[in-house]
Amino acid sequence: MKGNKVNEVLNRLHLAVPNKRDDKERPPFIPEGVVARRKRMDIGEPRRKRERDLEVELGDDYVLDLQKYWDLMNSSEKYDKIPEIWEGHNVADYIDPDIMQKLEELEKEEELRTAAGEYDSESDSEDEEMGEIRQLAKQIREKKKLKILQSKEKNTQGPRMPRTAKKVQRKVLEDEMRSLGVDMDDKDNAHYAVQARRSRSVTRKRKREDSVPPPSVARSRSCSRPPRDVSGLRDVKMVKKAKTMMKSAQKKMNRLGKKGEADRHVFDMKPKHLLSGKRKAGKKDRR
Repeated sequence: MKGNKVNEVLNRLHLAVPNKRDDKERPPFIPEGVVARRKRMDIGEPRRKRERDLEVELGDDYVLDLQKYWDLMNSSEKYDKIPEIWEGHNVADYIDPDIMQKLEELEKEEELRTAAGEYDSESDSEDEEMGEIRQLAKQIREKKKLKILQSKEKNTQGPRMPRTAKKVQRKVLEDEMRSLGVDMDDKDNAHYAVQARRSRSVTRKRKREDSVPPPSVARSRSCSRPPRDVSGLRDVKMVKKAKTMMKSAQKKMNRLGKKGEADRHVFDMKPKHLLSGKRKAGKKDRR
């Protein structure tokens, strides 16, 4: 260090030297890896190839493989397929080094329980009430399976027949009405039965008779059909409920109704920002 300000800088510097506390030796700590590296440098031993050296050497055939450096107890497990995340859980949270020891303890406990007869249960020990409960539970499970299958059949994406084109069986209709709470005792005079008799074409073989002009008969008034919005509804309460359901079903369609390409609109063909301003003879004030 040269210059006139050397003394000023030296005054600011201070070298701290610790006093000797005791006779215990405290040599500098040098890691074994550093010592081994120095020995290799002195001998001139070739250094380990890095991934960059392998990449330059192999060229296009190089594939980065970091699993070969994994420090595992069993080296054959380096390339096992273990996911890090499985079903939203971190697999590392469930890895226990003492899992085999705990498994042996559980197996011993299970053997002791089996030897003590804890799992020995007789089928006759169940009373009649418990048997009925099990039978009812079995029926409920079967009913659930049938419901699931029916739901899957309804959700098929194949071509669907319209409801009016399907053949309606009378027994199925009566069962559905009974399940809804409709009294089907007087079913012969019901609306659907009358309609079926009226629409059915009776084909009979005509009786052989002498040709006689038909007598004039006064034509009676035909039975008027009920309106379509009332047909199939049993009382005024059900009619009101059907109309309310119809309105609520129409709300979403009306809410999503937006202007389309068929909604005509005549736009302004004279924009003011292009046509405003004085245009006198001889000169123009703007544009």
